[in-house]
Amino acid sequence: MSLDPFSPTTTEERHETLARMRVEAGVHKLPTGQWFAISAEAVETGLKSVEHFVGSFGDAGDLPEEKQILAGIPEPRHGKIRKIINSVFAYHHASAVEGWALALSERLVEGALAESGAKGSVCLMQGLARPLPSAVIAHLLGVPSEDHATFARWSDEVLAGAQSDMGSRPAGAELSSIHSEFGDYIREQVAVRKDDPNAPDDLTTRLLNAEVDGERLSETAVRTQLQFLIMAGNETTRNLIGNMLKHLAGLPELYRALREDRELLVPISEEVLRVDTPVQLLARTCTRPIVLDGVQVEAGERVLFHVGAANRDPARFADPTQMNPGRERVKEHLGFGAGPHICPGAFLARMETRVAFEAFLDRVQAFELAPSHRPDQNPVFWANGPQSLRVVLERA
Repeated sequence: MSLDPFSPTTTEERHETLARMRVEAGVHKLPTGQWFAISAEAVETGLKSVEHFVGSFGDAGDLPEEKQILAGIPEPRHGKIRKIINSVFAYHHASAVEGWALALSERLVEGALAESGAKGSVCLMQGLARPLPSAVIAHLLGVPSEDHATFARWSDEVLAGAQSDMGSRPAGAELSSIHSEFGDYIREQVAVRKDDPNAPDDLTTRLLNAEVDGERLSETAVRTQLQFLIMAGNETTRNLIGNMLKHLAGLPELYRALREDRELLVPISEEVLRVDTPVQLLARTCTRPIVLDGVQVEAGERVLFHVGAANRDPARFADPTQMNPGRERVKEHLGFGAGPHICPGAFLARMETRVAFEAFLDRVQAFELAPSHRPDQNPVFWANGPQSLRVVLERA
């Protein structure tokens, strides 16, 4: 392999490199010795073959289970712990928070409109895409409303810490050690619920009280999964909302069509998930031999699955670089993964995106990128979304 998929600095340059690599093969061997899967066939097969893979970034699959995030826990334990998390992220629980999320979205959009009117422009990442997901996940975890702003800041700092610490965290270190202040806060929230017979019925309490194989999760395991859900639920949704806003700011005709026909909201959001996949890369360790798109992968080898490249594979999607809301089977992408380990928060992310745009569409007649806006991509290497998005808003 002569091309380096990590050298380009912009998303489009990276996808151009990946497209050239995909012509050569769907799976490549990196100079680091890791396999690099980029075709839709290879990525989908790998993600669905949960009995063949464990681990994640920063975890080759050899951490104690209580320190492994959900994505890295092998079956059958993964499925049992996942049921606990699904009990909160399931449809009826996510629906229960929908009204709360819509009211918050409405307040955020009103604030963005006021700032745009007063200052001439506003950053929609800071004004809408960033605060909404962090507040929703905090709400589900039972974090007091007065702590939501601090919680959002800590979430950002955790992601930055995970990025810089990914390859250097001491073996066996707990995920919450990335950010001691945030880790202490989570410990306190867990401790309060553990000793309270009338603890609120939130995700933190459910993780503490649920049993897996007749045993309750340790406090360390509860903290690990909470930290994982904070990072995953926060980053993915903010990038989805941010990427949608970025596309629509540059496509005024599509935005007008969306305001006239709200039924377009779902296919547009699904196409954004495909074209600008929020989580670009997943890492796994192979536990038993498997063939990925014609390439033999042996037990013990590491594989990087490039979900973003798979979602732009012309063998799977016609005109893959074009956002086409009229595409048949528009949800058949890998933006939330695939198979039994598909993202447990997918419904929640879609709901948050929908209510954010319901509030936005009701109040914003038109919007465009501000002359002062300069693209700046998320520095987290596995994430894809704008850091800032300065726009001019026109009130409806």
